[in-house]
Amino acid sequence: MWKIVQCAVQGRGHMQMGIPCQDKTCFLVRNGVTVIALADGAGSARLSHFGAERVTQFVCDDLCENFDRYFDVEDGSLVKKALVSKILVTLDELGGKLDCEIGELASTLLFVAVKDERFILAHIGDGVIGYQKKDELRVASLPENGEFANTTVFTTSREAVATMKLIKGKTGEIRGFVLMSDGTEASLYNKKEKRLAGVIKRIMNHCLLILPEKVEEQLRAGFEAAVREATGDDCSMILMVEDREPFQGYSNLAPAEKARLLSLPVFIRPRRLRRYDVILHSLESGRTLRELARILRLKPKYTKKYLKRLAKINYIERRGNKYYTIVIMNT
Repeated sequence: MWKIVQCAVQGRGHMQMGIPCQDKTCFLVRNGVTVIALADGAGSARLSHFGAERVTQFVCDDLCENFDRYFDVEDGSLVKKALVSKILVTLDELGGKLDCEIGELASTLLFVAVKDERFILAHIGDGVIGYQKKDELRVASLPENGEFANTTVFTTSREAVATMKLIKGKTGEIRGFVLMSDGTEASLYNKKEKRLAGVIKRIMNHCLLILPEKVEEQLRAGFEAAVREATGDDCSMILMVEDREPFQGYSNLAPAEKARLLSLPVFIRPRRLRRYDVILHSLESGRTLRELARILRLKPKYTKKYLKRLAKINYIERRGNKYYTIVIMNT
């Protein structure tokens, strides 16, 4: 089972100019296939946000229907031609409805589709596709630039088929995939070292421990507060993480596992670990600082230290004057 979180925020430049967010993400689970997709609409194309949205929806639907057919074709160029041809037909139909030229719907495209132990990923234009194998983040596909500096390739470009990257393989020890637009690259990808930021691994880990909607709330807050401040462009990311050994909840973990998730020493004193247990359980229904201090029989200033640590690793959140647990306690 794959868990998915996504986020797309309007860039500072687009906010100032009244231009809608041109980054779009989409996912679909059907016929035993899980697909995630991301598209960054061309800034020079007036209706690219519509094209980006439509192309992500299309590839999710198409891969869910034709995964086996694409995977079994040995000649990758045939798959590329088929995909781009279908995309152009889809965008042409949309152009008819919007009364615009197909070039006005241009966008990049990144997607990953997984079925059983097999995957297909494809990439047109800029942005980055990464994955986590065992405990290591790696880059699967780098940005594709256009003929001139500061340009890229789009789904409607003549060189879309020629520059499209298509990779098929077995998931094996791959634990997760991530797609990001070029706006997000500025914060979460080191171009010089061709390396993904370690925070992506932490987000993937949280996908297994925290409800997806809570991870998305945290992700959006992080993007709005920090990621888009590093660029004037829209910023987006979508990732999928495999829950191979379904998380049974914090309450069912052994002490050593609890300590690891809390970023505490494995040989932490049992009494201190029990305090974290009590806090997380108590906050399932929400508590104020003073209420929790009474439960722990600690002074509020000492209780606050525990709360700060849990908030730092995103296991609790504050709503008004109460704190709540957001980590999955039991399943």
